[in-house]
Amino acid sequence: MKTLVSMIAGILLVTLLPFGPVLGEELHQKGQEVFQSKGCVACHTIGGGRLVGPDLKGVTQRREEGWLRKWLKDPDTMIQTDPIAKEMLKEYLVPMPNQGLTDEDIDALISYFKHEDSKQNNNKKEE
Repeated sequence: MKTLVSMIAGILLVTLLPFGPVLGEELHQKGQEVFQSKGCVACHTIGGGRLVGPDLKGVTQRREEGWLRKWLKDPDTMIQTDPIAKEMLKEYLVPMPNQGLTDEDIDALISYFKHEDSKQNNNKKEE
């Protein structure tokens, strides 16, 4: 019986292992698509400087993931209740519109932000 369980576990491991990186890759690519299709690029860059809203370079280092999730899901409430969001409104003068993002969109965006931040960190190490 142990041999059968070990054999099944081995088959599953070998079969599913290649999909791990692919799923992560697909998620951040979906995040890039969401970033473009929802119009985030109209107000934000990632490493290209400030526009109407902040440059999102390093956003996953500046903000905790839970905060980012709340902000992306419901910026209207955050502007009313969160001190960081209130300060951003004072600085940028334009509230971030609620884009009606799904939880899947938010997962993808955060994956995209993390991916971009890790690319930027890797570039710093090479310099």
